[in-house]
Amino acid sequence: MAKPNIKDSTKAIKMNDWVEAARKIIIKDGVTGINIRRLAKILGVTTGAFYWHYSNMEQLYESIRQDWIIRNTEPFTKAINQAGKNGWKQYMAYVRVLLKEDEYIPEYDNAIRDWAHSNKRTAEILKKTETFRIEQLRKIFLALGFKDRSAIVRANVTYLSQTGYNALRVIEPRENRLKNIPYYAEVLTGRKDLKHLKTVKEIYDFVLSN
Repeated sequence: MAKPNIKDSTKAIKMNDWVEAARKIIIKDGVTGINIRRLAKILGVTTGAFYWHYSNMEQLYESIRQDWIIRNTEPFTKAINQAGKNGWKQYMAYVRVLLKEDEYIPEYDNAIRDWAHSNKRTAEILKKTETFRIEQLRKIFLALGFKDRSAIVRANVTYLSQTGYNALRVIEPRENRLKNIPYYAEVLTGRKDLKHLKTVKEIYDFVLSN
């Protein structure tokens, strides 16, 4: 489809602007809430502006899938890589990303999983990404000294328990989440490094600094 010869009087909209607007919608209302008219209204442009960047909605959908992969997986990859080869530091880096809640968006995962039920391409992307995430965790537990099946079981438990919390939309006070971290760490890694910490602030500071 040829791009329409239009100029929006509001501002020059970039491709990423459409993706960001679509991300907010899919998190709030699911993929069925996304349409060109609604996106254009959010961005303050005409519906024709959409076709400067996309030929059809499927291209936008693919941009959303790729945005999700990067936004909700890269923070873990970056943190784990920065932790070096020490398994404990890698594990704490993983926990730190979950705790800070400033990059990873659990609701985005939920939206993609919901979408995957009715869309083959999204289901394929979801499966591939989750396989990658579990493999990341398996390598962490290998670095912690666990072998073979023990490492993969711990990786699955770690990932699937977190996924379950998100999918069930469990509402848990932040204080409780912090208090539970030393126990999760002990159960999953066998280490008691956090068990001596008495307050939620001590636990929070420990996670951020290790």
